[in-house]
Order: sequence, then C-alpha cells, then structure tokens
Amino acid sequence: MKKLFIASLAAAVAFTMVGCKGTNEKRGDEHLKEGRYRNAINSYLEAKKKGSMSDEFYDNFTLALVRAAETEAKKDLNSDLINGYFDKASVNMAEVQNADVVQEYVTTLANIGKMQAAQEGMDYGTIVNAFAKIDTALVTAKAKGAGEAAVKAIRTEAENAYVAKNLSEAVGESDPVVSEYQIMKIAEMAPENADVKAALNKSRKGTRGYFLIFGEQIGEPVSRRVDKWGYVMAFPTIKIAPGSLSGELQFWASTGNNTELDPSKIKLVSTDGKEVFAKGNSGWCEAEVLVGKKGQEKIEKKKQSFKGKGKLMNEFQCSVNISFSFAKDFVPDYIEYKDEFGIGRKYLGQ
Repeated sequence: MKKLFIASLAAAVAFTMVGCKGTNEKRGDEHLKEGRYRNAINSYLEAKKKGSMSDEFYDNFTLALVRAAETEAKKDLNSDLINGYFDKASVNMAEVQNADVVQEYVTTLANIGKMQAAQEGMDYGTIVNAFAKIDTALVTAKAKGAGEAAVKAIRTEAENAYVAKNLSEAVGESDPVVSEYQIMKIAEMAPENADVKAALNKSRKGTRGYFLIFGEQIGEPVSRRVDKWGYVMAFPTIKIAPGSLSGELQFWASTGNNTELDPSKIKLVSTDGKEVFAKGNSGWCEAEVLVGKKGQEKIEKKKQSFKGKGKLMNEFQCSVNISFSFAKDFVPDYIEYKDEFGIGRKYLGQ
C-alpha cells in the first residue's frame, strides 16, 4: 500500500511539473508582453536548456521569434537576422498548438517575403529567396490548418506585383533568346500567371529555330533554375500539322561528356502528358577532323553523316531528321531527350 502511494505521488508531481512555468519562462512571457522580443527569446532559450517548460512554451517562444523578425524587417528588410529568427521558429512549428500563433507565423513570413520581392534593384537570387519564404509559409499553413487562404492571397499579390514590374521589359528585349530567358525567370516565380504564360508561349513559338544557350548576352549571372538542360535543341525547320510533326532537330551538348545520340530516345510530349517517340535515324554530327597537307595539318570541325546513332561530343552539334505521328487531339508541348549523362527539352509553344 505504501509503495502504491509513493508511485501515485510521483506521478502527480511529474504531471504538475509538465504544466508549470519556471522562472526563465515566466521572465520570457513578461518580455514578450512588453515587446522586448530579443530578451524574451534569450529567456525562452534558457528555459529550454533547463528543461522547465509549460504547455504554452512553444507557442510563446515562436511568437517572440516571429515578432522579433517583424521588428528587424522594419529596420532592415534584408537583415540576416530575419532568416535566423524564422529558421528557429520553423523548428518550433511541430510543437505549436495555438492556431493564432500559426496564423501570425505564416502571414508574417509571407508578408516579409512579399516586401523583399518588391524591392528595386534586387538580384534574382534575392527574389527567389523572397518567394521561397511565401511558399514555406503556404506549406506550413496547409500542414497546420491555419492561415492558408491569407498566404495564398499574399502570394498572388506578390506574383502580380513582380509580373507588372518585369514582364513588359522582358517581352520588349530585342534579342529573342535574352527575351525568353527573362520571361522564364518570371515564370519560375509566377508559373500560373495568365500574362506570363501567354508571353512565354508566344516566345517559344518564335524561338523554335534557336538554341537557347544563355551566355554573356544575358548581361547577368545565369540562373541554374532557368538554364538547366544538358542538351539544348533547336528546330531550323519544323512542320506541325494535325496528327504529325516533322523537321530537322539539332542538338548542342553541354553535359561535359561525349556520348552517342540515339534518335530512338527522342520523344514528343503533349500538353496533357501523352508521349510519342520519333521516327528517323539519319543526320550528321560535328567531329574534329585533321585537315591540310602533311606537316601543315590542323584540326577543324566537320560534319560527318550517320545512320542509326551519331557521336555527340560535348559542346558540339548533331542534327537528325525526325517525324512523329499522333492522334489529332494530341497538342505538342515539348521535345525531350534523355540519357545517362543528361536531359534536354525544347518547348514548342502552341
């Protein structure tokens, strides 16, 4: 009986301790109430270190972090401290119980992302990180069941502002390759924006015959989010009719490897994801050939015909004549080529 009493008493004490606030947590709550957010954070960290935490601990600790980030953003929108506060807050989110705290976290994070994306003269990496904040907020809102509608509205506002500020200039670029690159950058941030989709579709129709190789003409460091294909393709000649597509498809390899070009791996994908593979296996590939009289030889690039498979060298070209047949409701979207060294896509526009 005595052992049972002692066990019951120990359980009761343990239960009481779980719900109690220690000195550091109480001090943190007071700092939070008075708007001294950095002091609150330090007190909560001490409480966590000592393991004396109440059921409200993570709610209040997260609130202090969010409000500290918001305060810092008002002073310096690009302060590294903002990311630090939100990184710590995101770690806490699994333990946060109060829906109001979740709502404040996701809307504050999204709003700061929106403000960062709207700044003048920011590099593309900063824009990407700004939209990443909004997307992180949206994922959290969905997972926690709070604030999703508000964050979606914030993202739409951020997209519309970014598109309004940048699309006209991108479309107005005189170089079609530069123009498409700039439109693709915008599409990475606003993929469902109707104006962006229309501009990109029009651009793709106009650049069917171009290699989209983005170099010095871009005038800025090239983003790997946009320039991501190991095989770059172009259609110098193309004919699209109901039920068929044919033409000369050229390849430029930038995978860093020399490989075989296998025309049987070339496929056409429709706007709704259907696939058909190419017919045709003849063409040419560039090769380094030794030319000139003995003693005066030099290496030149020459086109060498092939049938079956061609030898595609890194930073060299190949060409193959291909055709596709498909149902009349098949709407061509892009050509894809993939092997063990890389992948390439050529979007066609409709």
